[in-house]
Amino acid sequence: MNTHQIQTSALIPKPSIVAACVMLLGFLSCDQPFDPRAALDQQMVLYALLSNDREAQYVRVEQNYMPQGADPNQDTSNTALPDVIVTLKESARLYRFRDTVLSRPDTSRYRSPMQMYVLSPFIPEHGKAYDVLAQSRSFGMAYASVVIPTAPTLDIAVSASGILQNPISHGPRELVQFSAQLSLLAKGYIARLYLYYDVLKGSEWVEERIELPLGTWKTDPNNFGLDMLYYPQMTASPATGLIGANFTNGFLQSIIKQLTTVQYLNNKIVYKWAVFAVLQADQNLFDYYTSIQEYRDPRSIRLDEPTYSKVNGGLGFAGAYTLDSLLVVLPENFPGNRQ
Repeated sequence: MNTHQIQTSALIPKPSIVAACVMLLGFLSCDQPFDPRAALDQQMVLYALLSNDREAQYVRVEQNYMPQGADPNQDTSNTALPDVIVTLKESARLYRFRDTVLSRPDTSRYRSPMQMYVLSPFIPEHGKAYDVLAQSRSFGMAYASVVIPTAPTLDIAVSASGILQNPISHGPRELVQFSAQLSLLAKGYIARLYLYYDVLKGSEWVEERIELPLGTWKTDPNNFGLDMLYYPQMTASPATGLIGANFTNGFLQSIIKQLTTVQYLNNKIVYKWAVFAVLQADQNLFDYYTSIQEYRDPRSIRLDEPTYSKVNGGLGFAGAYTLDSLLVVLPENFPGNRQ
């Protein structure tokens, strides 16, 4: 050891070295778990989605909770609030929901039925504004406002009417074209085309429907097979509200062939009508949809998702959509009919 090394080591007080070692051992032996979560601010959670395609409107009211572990799906406690009065206000009119229970389609996490509030019969009207209010003795009041989009104007192209009368007699690349003038209150929309038919199963006629795709992920433009398909998704409404929807006749031909010669080869089948259906989402529903889709980008490294809430005095979501349709009756000699 040279003189420089001896002088340098002599500058470090030995008690400081001992203290540092003791502190390091103390940190290493600390077994207190670290929990980054803050204390829970208990709030009412309200969920409501009004629509004109059903006569019953449902509202869920619960309280937020802090899961015991890192995975909230492991928590199976009942968070429904028992002391809630739910009402719907429209101008000077007030409607009261009644409590009910609905069975769960999936009981892998919760075994008990869903506690809900229902208003029936009731169909919200196009263009009207509604307030959803939930009052609780223990949590106070939470409320949200929704505005139902006005009715759209739906139209079908003359050429599309001809194709739907006999799709087999037209070329596969011909387009079945529709248009719609959306409500200016609609912030998003989905335009779909369905084919409805009755099929005889045993001694009973059963109504079924199938949705036409927008296209296929296959690169061959002349391939109209019924696999690797994609369908309409929620889209932002244009400023003018005018939209067009195009469906390729080749997929309609493939569907008729699949149903008539494969799936129901030995069944009687009657094709009844084609239905062009347009869903209009209000501001709240569209904002909620875009907020949860925004962070599902496969190129993003974000692990969190935003908390979206349009509820005053609590958490949750309240929105609305309308579903309107244009029906085209199919002829009795429609290709594939077997009565």
